[in-house]
Amino acid sequence: MIGYFLRKAFSVVIITAGIVAVPTSLAADLEQQRDWYEQAGIALEEDNIDEYRKLRDKLDDYPLTPYLDYRDFSRLLFMKTPKQVEDFIEEYKNLPFSTTIKSRYLEYLAGTKRWQNFVEVQPMPPRGEVLKCHYYYAQSKLGNTEVAWQGAESLWLTGKSLSDACDPLLNKWQKAGQRTNTLILDRMLLVYEEGHRNRLKYLNKQLSGSGKAKGREVLALYDDPDGVAAFSKRSKVTPFNQSLTVLAYKRLVRKDVREAVKQYQRTMDGQHYSKAKRQLLADYTASRLFSTDDEALLRWRDDKVATSNSTNLLERRIRVAIRKADWKEAGLWIDRLSEADKASTRWTFWRAKLQAKAGNEAAAEELYRSILGQRDFYSAAAATVLNKPVVYPVKNPNQSMSLTYEYGKTLRRIKELIALDKIFAADREWHYLLDHMNNDEVVMLATYAAANKWHHFAVQATISGQLWDYVELRFPIAHKWWFDFFSKKRDLPATTMMALARQESALNVEAVSPVGARGLMQLMPGTAKETAQKLGRNYKGKKSLFDPGVNIRLGSGYLKMMLERYDNNRIFAFAAYNAGPSRVKRWRQETDEQLDVFEFIEAIPFTETRGYVQNILMFEVYYGDLTGDKNPLLKPNELEAMY
Repeated sequence: MIGYFLRKAFSVVIITAGIVAVPTSLAADLEQQRDWYEQAGIALEEDNIDEYRKLRDKLDDYPLTPYLDYRDFSRLLFMKTPKQVEDFIEEYKNLPFSTTIKSRYLEYLAGTKRWQNFVEVQPMPPRGEVLKCHYYYAQSKLGNTEVAWQGAESLWLTGKSLSDACDPLLNKWQKAGQRTNTLILDRMLLVYEEGHRNRLKYLNKQLSGSGKAKGREVLALYDDPDGVAAFSKRSKVTPFNQSLTVLAYKRLVRKDVREAVKQYQRTMDGQHYSKAKRQLLADYTASRLFSTDDEALLRWRDDKVATSNSTNLLERRIRVAIRKADWKEAGLWIDRLSEADKASTRWTFWRAKLQAKAGNEAAAEELYRSILGQRDFYSAAAATVLNKPVVYPVKNPNQSMSLTYEYGKTLRRIKELIALDKIFAADREWHYLLDHMNNDEVVMLATYAAANKWHHFAVQATISGQLWDYVELRFPIAHKWWFDFFSKKRDLPATTMMALARQESALNVEAVSPVGARGLMQLMPGTAKETAQKLGRNYKGKKSLFDPGVNIRLGSGYLKMMLERYDNNRIFAFAAYNAGPSRVKRWRQETDEQLDVFEFIEAIPFTETRGYVQNILMFEVYYGDLTGDKNPLLKPNELEAMY
């Protein structure tokens, strides 16, 4: 299969070469153009326009010249007419900076109070908050007050703070008598939900007359939600009071769920909530009762979950039963799922498993067989139970595809940005291109990216186009030399490391998570430093984690430590890699070796970690098939262990 993939990748390069590749005879010219491009940028920064013009005239054929044109045009943006800006945006509409130049020009027009020009350039409401405020203020200045006040009201009704740029619009709206007590109170509810007491106090001061008493009630229930049932009973049933009661009750749930359960019935009765609304608030409360040991609270939770239509709550309750190895209870809760949920591969697998536990082998096998052949963890699990090979649908890209000239220019820019290590700009261009393509074109782009070893771009394209069956494109054989090297050094399968890296970063060497994990295998700097010390290596700082060799060295070392810690059991090791060893220890204590491997994976309480473990197990199956080294979903030691 891999040989076929490489031949196909080569054919794509040949097919598209006349559009996006640079002939060898021009290699020297390209180096010269890069030098001129750098010099031109310096000339612009130094305001040496004559020198810039001389250099720019030599760069008509260089892929990145539009970026110079953008910088040059931006330099004197305040001197441009709306027509010039619109023409520039039209000329460069296929580049992401076209939206940047428009936003900057609109900011300039607002700053110079050129409101007529503003609406000429931006005739419809824009997306961003600041530009929206400018847009509606422009409408007010041009006499379109109905549009302006509607816009001001929509901006006002938020629980978040508003930009200072909105002050002129909101002040004018207020002076026109449009900001009422009702709107202030409505915003107070939104702020309550966001949890900003200082903002609540500020809004409360804006109230007048009869609104002041209502504002004080909002603040009182924010500070002391224990009074929610009393408020619900004594207050008139109105949409506002119902909304405030809901917010206060949820705040009480978060503060003291035991007290919330005590007040639930009185709170619901006081404001005459519908049956559906009562269930939603019961669901919210019950969701906080999955870690309690209080028998009374557990009975209350189960009573409310039993009448719920929430798939999430029912599934959590099923997992509680699985964690306790209470199979009768698990079956009862599975039966409460909707027919559509029960028919999913997940719960079909579990219905089969429960049939097998009850001794109904024929019924179990029929259910297992019904989900075979799907690209899904539970389908693979069913194949494993039946001792059958794991199979799944696979699509291969059409090797006769070609790129249009328009896309070819963009791809030349991306290729040159990558060559100059301007990965952020290349990534921005790639996403901008994907956003403007249909599904067939996305397949073409993913194929092109794979052929050019733009590994994470290929993966991003498959995600953008939901190309789930294009396994070769979704799972590139990336950084193979490093994975093979550390496979031998660590005595660790390369496919295991590749699967983990694919899950962690989508093979983006410069990936940074919201919490600061870096690189292919998403190492936290602290973990990397500690691992380097244990391996006897010098740690050169968090920037070094963007080097694939460094990242795979330390990531494979940490993974090996996790595997050794758990007797080469990947389920524990992957869970610890994602959620931390302390959580894995707690989960193992809770299950007390009562479960098999499938039961333990399902019982993992963190949705992210459960999916993480399942994904990597499946990804290793895919990588085994792609490399010609078939991998089972689970290894014998993992199947035989008790969890």
